[in-house]
Amino acid sequence: MRRKAWMPKGIARKPVARTETYLKYGFAITECEKYLCPRCGSILNAGPNYQPRYCDQCGQKVSFKETDWKEEMELGFARRKKHEQIKN
Repeated sequence: MRRKAWMPKGIARKPVARTETYLKYGFAITECEKYLCPRCGSILNAGPNYQPRYCDQCGQKVSFKETDWKEEMELGFARRKKHEQIKN
C-alpha cells in the first residue's frame, strides 16, 4: 500500500489539468479541460471568469496563476444509431 505525501492545506498548489471528451447537445463530440484539486482530486468548478481560492471538498488552497485557459473544442459529430422497432 502506497502512502500519499502529506501536503499542507495553507500553501497554494497548482490545480491538476485533465482533458476530457463528452457529447455536447447529445451529438457534438467536444473536448474540454477540467481542473482537479491536487490533494483530493475533486473537480474545481473553475473557468476564466471564476477561480476558487480553496477546494470546496478538502479545503486545499489553490492558485490559478499562469494557467492557460483553453476553450472547448468541437472534434466532430456522433453517428446516429438505428433504433429497433418493438414487436408486440
